[in-house]
Amino acid sequence: MTTHTLNSNHTVAVATDVFWQPMSTCPLHVKVLLLGIGDVATLGTYEGKNKFWRGWSPMPKKPDWMKT
Repeated sequence: MTTHTLNSNHTVAVATDVFWQPMSTCPLHVKVLLLGIGDVATLGTYEGKNKFWRGWSPMPKKPDWMKT
């Protein structure tokens, strides 16, 4: 099962079935992936006011083989 593709420059792996969520749905004060205006993703927390962020995504769930 393919879960990603490469962008046209072959510099970024992009999910084929997962999309950035609107900031209006981002949970506050918890660790999430944030997408900034320059299209750079950052791990951080959202306080509900910063207009720099364009979208968010939850952290990926760990598969069983990765759990200790």
